[in-house]
Amino acid sequence: MTHYSKQEIESLIERFEKRILPKVEWTHEAHLAVAIWYVSKYSFNEALNLVRENITRHNESVGTPNTDYEGYHETITRFWLMVATRFLSDKNKSDITVNCNKLIVSEKGISNYPLLYYNGITLFSMKARHEWVEPDLKPFH
Repeated sequence: MTHYSKQEIESLIERFEKRILPKVEWTHEAHLAVAIWYVSKYSFNEALNLVRENITRHNESVGTPNTDYEGYHETITRFWLMVATRFLSDKNKSDITVNCNKLIVSEKGISNYPLLYYNGITLFSMKARHEWVEPDLKPFH
């Protein structure tokens, strides 16, 4: 999905939080919608804690183990929340639907965007999965 309605975003968030979102709907675009929604509603640290907890629990609910090799990824999660925060910094934060869809179709919304900042070996390392790792190709400003 590349365009969400307000109702679709609300449904996504509700099902994500209740851990009833089907695994097939947990797409890259859904991750971006979650990032925009949470950083619009909470401080960065609150959003990070809530998203971390909800992704971990969502993974468990759909049978995705959170291990050293799959499941929750701290650096990628924090990176996308940082992208969403910066994306909103010069936008009207009140219209989540517009901002969500703009991020999804922007150059910052492409799934391999983190690889502009990280070497793949660094980003997909066990360390980066478990803790925040700073970008190693260029700083994220």
